[in-house]
Amino acid sequence: MRARRVSGTAAVIAVGLVAACSPSTPAPAGVHRAASATAGGAPTSATASTASAPVTSASAAPAGRLTVTTLATHLPTPSSRMVVLPVGDRLLLLGGLAGGSTTANVLTLDPGTGATSVVGHLAQPTHDAGGVVLGGRAVVLGGGVNASTDPVQAIATTGGSGTVVGHLPQARSDHAVAVDGGTAYVVGGYAATTELTDVLATTDGTTFRTVAHLPTTVRYAAAAAAGGALWVLGGEHSGTAIDLVQRIDLTSGAVTVAGYLPAPLSHAAAVTLGGAVFLAGGTRGGAHQDVVYRLDPASGQVTAVGHLPAPTSDPGMAVLGDSAYVVGGETADAAGKTSALSTVVRIQPAP
Repeated sequence: MRARRVSGTAAVIAVGLVAACSPSTPAPAGVHRAASATAGGAPTSATASTASAPVTSASAAPAGRLTVTTLATHLPTPSSRMVVLPVGDRLLLLGGLAGGSTTANVLTLDPGTGATSVVGHLAQPTHDAGGVVLGGRAVVLGGGVNASTDPVQAIATTGGSGTVVGHLPQARSDHAVAVDGGTAYVVGGYAATTELTDVLATTDGTTFRTVAHLPTTVRYAAAAAAGGALWVLGGEHSGTAIDLVQRIDLTSGAVTVAGYLPAPLSHAAAVTLGGAVFLAGGTRGGAHQDVVYRLDPASGQVTAVGHLPAPTSDPGMAVLGDSAYVVGGETADAAGKTSALSTVVRIQPAP
């Protein structure tokens, strides 16, 4: 993992076409790019509202495909790289970078009322970790501060004090975690100087088995489970963002390149909603992105369907009901200075 410090000021900048249409980064050696299944077009960004009521952002996607709303509520401290999990009708935020430093704080956020509160603390501060709810408790896997770590931390979904309940087979950060049924899958990531190939599965957060190996290693990828498969979207390979969509069959463990993103992308977030995978934000060539993509698990087709209110990387993202929530993240001003966000953005697909 990379030690990161970002400004604590929640600056939301409309970067516009300069950031959104930066030239694509060349594919790393050994990765062969084909034409995208569906070109996303030239993204445009919309300025986030600072009004006291939720405001729907502008979007270049066809009408009715996606509604993007900036909620009135804000995080107590601009934050990024945290784990965000759905618990009942609330979101549970664990660790991350808050005010520029790695935190152990655990917060709840009620999107309906806007209420946020600190309800507990992890046993160890961490960011760039993965997380899942298993066995009725929130489980945070790996991450780190200045180096990758292997602890598996657990805490009650109501809060309290976290404990270390196990360890990953090796230190891991910058990875993604997706859940299918009662099984969590840990994919991608980094340890010391090595990008990790093994895809791990666990049902309890303490016992892990290897279910597949990535032919193209990635860190800072996004992942989600849908249609009997684990979808690994973009990420960095050998320090360069890539556009691969890697599909892992959850029955056989077979890994294939199922398609390509419209452009290389890393540091994005993904969830499964309404049977499709939605991919939000990220970076390309050092520029923060605002595009929201939809992946159809039946065809592997990736389509641009909307835009976040501001270019955003490294947010937390989770689903409650019929909506996905993009929480915090990082953006940059016109001079390229990175700062954390305190915004909460709701994404609702058309019925």
